[in-house]
Amino acid sequence: MRFSWYGRKSVYSDKSDSIDNQERMCREHSDFRFPGEVESWARYSDEDFSGANANRPDLKRLLHDVELGLVDVLVVYQLDRLSRNVRDFSNIYSLLDAKGVKFISVKENIDTSTPIGRAMMYVTVVFAQMERETISARVVDNMNGLAKKGYWVGGMAPLGYVRMPIEVDGKKHVSLAIDPKGAEYLLWLYDRFIDSGKSIGALATACRNEGGLTPKGCYFRSSEIYTVLTSPFAVEATPEIYDFFAAKGCNMDPGSPREKWDGTHGVMIYGRKTGGKHVSRRAPYEHWLVALGYHKPFVPAAKWLAVQDRLSANTFAKTMKYGTPLLRGVVRCKCGALMMTARKVYKGQVQSAYYCRRRSRQGVEACDCKQINTDVLDEKALEAFRRIDLDHGLIREFLEVEPSTGPDPKELASKISRCEAKIGKLTAALADADGSSAAKYIVAEIERMDLELQALKRERDIAVSEERARGLAKKTAEAKAAEISRLIRGLDGFSDVERNEIVRSVVKSCVWDGKRLFISL
Repeated sequence: MRFSWYGRKSVYSDKSDSIDNQERMCREHSDFRFPGEVESWARYSDEDFSGANANRPDLKRLLHDVELGLVDVLVVYQLDRLSRNVRDFSNIYSLLDAKGVKFISVKENIDTSTPIGRAMMYVTVVFAQMERETISARVVDNMNGLAKKGYWVGGMAPLGYVRMPIEVDGKKHVSLAIDPKGAEYLLWLYDRFIDSGKSIGALATACRNEGGLTPKGCYFRSSEIYTVLTSPFAVEATPEIYDFFAAKGCNMDPGSPREKWDGTHGVMIYGRKTGGKHVSRRAPYEHWLVALGYHKPFVPAAKWLAVQDRLSANTFAKTMKYGTPLLRGVVRCKCGALMMTARKVYKGQVQSAYYCRRRSRQGVEACDCKQINTDVLDEKALEAFRRIDLDHGLIREFLEVEPSTGPDPKELASKISRCEAKIGKLTAALADADGSSAAKYIVAEIERMDLELQALKRERDIAVSEERARGLAKKTAEAKAAEISRLIRGLDGFSDVERNEIVRSVVKSCVWDGKRLFISL
């Protein structure tokens, strides 16, 4: 049988067994419980990932292999290594059950072949989820408590500061100390943004054209400039700053009343980001906890507020004023950058063009691909789609996956049968030659044939998986061809947005090299 093992170590704790220990115990359990039945052993592991969701690289790879039928037995050391979420675990186990994969958890030792065993398995996962949520709540409460005291509870220090270990009442904490070079750079960027009157994108372009670099020696990027300009930690904690965050709906720490905001402390905020380490995004203002910081500020309150006013004035409604081009958000430049859309009015008519974002920001030395009219490029894509509509078989020209040149699974199955037959004959001959000098030669031949048999079986498994993958790709290609036909034949009946959504759903990659358009489906 083909055994697969999955292990996980959480980002939040170092108390769980290591990845290597989990694998070792799973191997020992499998060898003891299934002696001589372990034909192959596949390893899947995610380190530094929470069990709160199933968005883990190796778990996705494991489930993909289960879909292809490459797994007979899945072994985990403990149920919560697979998931600490009841819904995710239920979905995973349903897939395993549908594919006939035997599931083993070493620590719980639950027999999933019986109703009571399956019930106990789900009860165990429920408690694992409750434990995770309890730990998470305790961590948040602890972080909130430290933030209210003004201590730094984040990871890397914000620009203009360095982390500084401190000791208060015999307990070790972390605060922020001013970094002179970083503070000078941050203040310069604030002044430049206010004095130039430019948007963030225009400021990034201007800095690049002038040869300006960040403290790390990189080109300015709009996202980095925005992060620096909105960072609140270095601003003087004055009553005006208190009112700014209170008006946003933030949770103002009762232990830091407005009258204490006298400008001698920096601002400490906890809860600005959500989503964890691997997927981080800005949280709503009502999730922010705002308190007085233990550290010293260096950005005047009036300057920081002036920057925030400028940023608010530059916001706009993200509603398309003009039609959506067919390849918007799909086509990339040959340098790998996503091509953006620019418009201008010429002789009373609106003209649109795709342009390389990297060239726009870093200059022609970064990319020499010129902009191209959106209608021209969209028509090239439509020409390819029309060909597919006329002959669905042509879609193979646009598929990235090439047909396999490996051996035929049926031929390998035939070789396996012949090999097993030879081993059977040798085994019978060994019984007749028991005690004779020829026995050792027969045993040696059986061992050699057994190694050949295992190699053939592994080769057959790979060939079968490739055949299944080709079958899935064929079905996917047929579905995409049908969707392309729907687009072409109903082109006038769809809105610009609907056409763009159809293209996004069928196109895997689309690259413009300045002369030709390459499409992969």
